[in-house]
Amino acid sequence: MISVITPNYNGEKWLGDYLESIANQTLSQDEIEVVFMDDGSTDGSRELVEQYTDRIPGLKPVWHEHIARPGELRNKAIRRAVGKYALFLDSDDYLGNEALERLNVFAHEHPSDIFAFQLEGINRNVPRSMLSKTVANADVVDSGIYKTLGIWKMVDRDFVVDNDIKFDSSIRRGDDVLFCIEAMLKARKISILSGYPFYMLRGRDDGSSITQDEWDHDKRIFVVNKSLQLINSLGNDKNTINHFLIRLFNADALEIVESKTGTAETIDALRKSLRPYWNKDVADLIYTDENRRKLVEIFGDPVDG
Repeated sequence: MISVITPNYNGEKWLGDYLESIANQTLSQDEIEVVFMDDGSTDGSRELVEQYTDRIPGLKPVWHEHIARPGELRNKAIRRAVGKYALFLDSDDYLGNEALERLNVFAHEHPSDIFAFQLEGINRNVPRSMLSKTVANADVVDSGIYKTLGIWKMVDRDFVVDNDIKFDSSIRRGDDVLFCIEAMLKARKISILSGYPFYMLRGRDDGSSITQDEWDHDKRIFVVNKSLQLINSLGNDKNTINHFLIRLFNADALEIVESKTGTAETIDALRKSLRPYWNKDVADLIYTDENRRKLVEIFGDPVDG
């Protein structure tokens, strides 16, 4: 059985696509559980979800008080779920009709701790290069899968529970990044499944998604520091550690520095966190010469790795 885990807050506008995609799965509904964690929605989410209980017999909605922490809702959903695998699906996104059947067949043939799969973007860009080819046992670095730290994946639920991998319930954003770093670095086997649009990832046209707001810099640096702790404590070798560090420099650091709302205090905090990890091996891995030049301006010349 696959447990689909979904937090929702006022997602009525998009829930029709989400619910239809689950109701129309080619995998038998007997093999599908949906742990739907509603975060105190004030729109018509509840009424819409309850209309699908006949078409999705495994639909298990939980009407939670509003806490504005999707990670905590996902933690609770994992504990409630009974499926062998848990697939994280946001309520404004939806699945291709064959997605769960294809994943179920592949998982039986190639049991893994984590399954990444091909994404399709709706009004937004999505990771593509590292998801363009099916790999039954992917190296976390060579495959490039370390570059995609969004929650759009399926995991072995026992692997998550047995390794005490949880979403950080203290933060509203970035909990998926921390979860994925920890899971990838603890995983014994990661697989990638391509050749089909498994997951449709939506950019909300009204800009109401958490990820479409500017990320508070102090809270983002908190996630950077937590990421550093995980990478350095769980990374098996220097090459793996350096590749996971790229995200912190190439995305987090540059976006904070180039933001119009950045302050001198913010930049100083960023330097304090990341300067000790700015070495020549990491600098050589930065994606473009222009980004490398900008990082040198922030952190100085990289030291020997």
